[in-house]
Amino acid sequence: MRKLASLFALFLLIPFSVNAAAPAAASDGALTGAVAFMGDGGDGTGVWLSEWLRARGARYEFSAAISGTSARRIDAGAGKPVPVLLLNESLKGDGKAYAYYAVLLAREAGEFIYMNVPESAEKRYMVYACMAEVYFELYGTRMDLPVIGGVKDEEAAAQINAWVWDGPDSGPDSIAREGKYKTLAALAGEARLAIEQAKQDGKDTAALEKDLSSLEKAQAYYAKEFCQQEKYWWTLYKPG
Repeated sequence: MRKLASLFALFLLIPFSVNAAAPAAASDGALTGAVAFMGDGGDGTGVWLSEWLRARGARYEFSAAISGTSARRIDAGAGKPVPVLLLNESLKGDGKAYAYYAVLLAREAGEFIYMNVPESAEKRYMVYACMAEVYFELYGTRMDLPVIGGVKDEEAAAQINAWVWDGPDSGPDSIAREGKYKTLAALAGEARLAIEQAKQDGKDTAALEKDLSSLEKAQAYYAKEFCQQEKYWWTLYKPG
């Protein structure tokens, strides 16, 4: 099973606001069932994600207030933040689309888990890995895409394919070539140049050096632990 370095396992430093305490809505039964389905046996990513969510008292809701298929927020709990995973109200059906719900919830769980990783091509790849691995663990195939658990979703399928077409060594570069995200190496290079320029200008570099340190830690985690975890996953599951 995957093990996260403490750098990214902590659910403490939250880069967006926490909703004020309010009466907590009960988790939707179909979504709770999807998480249970995702974590039902084996030694894969679905088990790891479901245990991570359960340990933090996560809730699952359908919402008419979000524009995409899925989103997330953090509510104030009893002295600790509570992750809330949201699926669009339009997806609410007869409760049988567990595999599709599980893939979307895995994506949002990945966003929570890696929230302290600087936004980058590597971060996108790690989030896509969460959803793609859950998809294949729940008996999805490449041939089925873009249909996931009986539901056609071109966006989710493209994200799964972004993971399955490239391994962790080349995946971030492929994502970066699309132009929306930069690799951690490119961001670190920019940070070093900014620090040198600030020094030449006689400006304080503390904030820039903190950003560079965060990028370097993320690089080290990705290159060592994450890539090792990916190789382990492929020894257990061979997507078809």
